[in-house]
Amino acid sequence: MYSTFERYSSGFGARFGRHFLRKLAKLVVLTLILYLIISSMFLATFQVESGSMLPFLEPKDRIFVSPLTYGARFLFFSARLPAVREPARGDVVVIRSPMYTKPNLPLSILEPFLRFFSFQRGSAVRDVSGRRIPAYMIKRIVAIPGDTIKMSGFKVYIEPEGSNTYTEEQELIPQTYMTIITGLPEGWTKEFPFSGELSPVTLEENQYFLLGDNRQESSDSRSWGPLPRDQLLGKVIYRYWPLSRSGKL
Repeated sequence: MYSTFERYSSGFGARFGRHFLRKLAKLVVLTLILYLIISSMFLATFQVESGSMLPFLEPKDRIFVSPLTYGARFLFFSARLPAVREPARGDVVVIRSPMYTKPNLPLSILEPFLRFFSFQRGSAVRDVSGRRIPAYMIKRIVAIPGDTIKMSGFKVYIEPEGSNTYTEEQELIPQTYMTIITGLPEGWTKEFPFSGELSPVTLEENQYFLLGDNRQESSDSRSWGPLPRDQLLGKVIYRYWPLSRSGKL
C-alpha cells in the first residue's frame, strides 16, 4: 500500500510533467510563429542545395536573405511593406520555385513545421518518384521589365527599353561575376534545353528573366520563362557559412 507521502509525490510528478509539456508546447509554437514572422519579413536563412550558381555560391553554403529589399509580405496576408528598391540586373535572389505547388490541407499546415524543424531541408511536397520538390531556388536577375534578351553560344545580350542596341550582360550589369560554360555533349543541338541559344524575348511589366551562373546545370527562365515580381522572395545579402568564405554578397 502507498503511503500518503508516496501518493502525493506521484500526483505532483504527474502534474509537473503535464505542466512542463504544456509550457514546452507553447514555447515551440511561439518560436515557430516568431521564426515565420522574422524569416518572411525581415531576415531569412537558406542553404544552397545545387550547383546552379557556381562559382558564386557552392552547394551547402548558408546565406542570409533580405525580404525587406523588395517589400516583404505581411505573414499570411497579401499586403506588402514598401520596397527599399526595385529588383535590379545582377541581383542574386531567392525565388519561389515554379515547379513547387503548395500542398492542400492538412499538408499545408504541416509544411511550415517540417521546414522549421529540418532547417529548410524537409518538405511534404514530393514528385511522382517520391523525391522532395524544393520550394525555393537561387538565381541571378539578368533582365528587368522592358528589356529584350537573347542568347547565342551562352552569351547573353540585352537591349534595354528605349534602346535599339544589344549589349552583353556583363557590360550592362555593374556586379562582377563569372559564368560556367563547360561544353555540350556530342550531338547536342541548339534545339535541346540548355543549349545556350535563346530567341529574343521582351519582358512585360513586372517580369524578370533569371539565370544560373552555371549555365549548363541550371533550371531557369530559359525553361520556365520570365517570373513575375511576386515570386522574388528576397535578395541574397550575406554568406555566413562556411566561415572561411563568409562575407557580404
